[in-house]
Amino acid sequence: MLTKEIKKDFYTIKQKVKIEREEINKFVKLNNLNKLVDFLIIGEDRRFHNHKGFDIISIIRAIRNRLFYAKKEGASTIEQQLVRVLTNQYERTFKRKLKEIILATKLKELMSKKEIALLYLKLAYFGTEKQGLEKTLHSFNLKLDDNLSDEICATIVARLKYPEPKLYSLTKDEQIKKRTQYILKAYYKNDKYY
Repeated sequence: MLTKEIKKDFYTIKQKVKIEREEINKFVKLNNLNKLVDFLIIGEDRRFHNHKGFDIISIIRAIRNRLFYAKKEGASTIEQQLVRVLTNQYERTFKRKLKEIILATKLKELMSKKEIALLYLKLAYFGTEKQGLEKTLHSFNLKLDDNLSDEICATIVARLKYPEPKLYSLTKDEQIKKRTQYILKAYYKNDKYY
């Protein structure tokens, strides 16, 4: 049963990637987005270039922290997050997570790592009326081909963890600001990826 679902979901992913291919090729050619991809990796998946779609270290850490410290934390890679967006499956079940891991490892058959990161940015949810990178940039009065400051890159990636709500929330605003500063600090400590 699970194998049949995986095949069906992979077919859906392939169709959506096929539809998005031309747009992603445009994104790949925009060198100014390389920095945003660097920020995405720093903020969401530091071992992005070292795993095959899932990060066993993050999974073990998340399980340990849940069992011993009752602390919930994510362990999803950028590939897994993209699979979730492409399949529109968000239920919190072990079965869904297992399918997501398997499908994430198969993404490399369809796209390069950079294309995966760019497609995720193109489609991700950054907040109310901010579905996808173009709408998010528009909210900052920016376009895809504009040069993006480090601060803008970090605040965009911060919204992946703390999407901006429809109505202003001081708590959410503070979370976004703290996350932005965390990502900026981590970015300046690390080498760039592209």
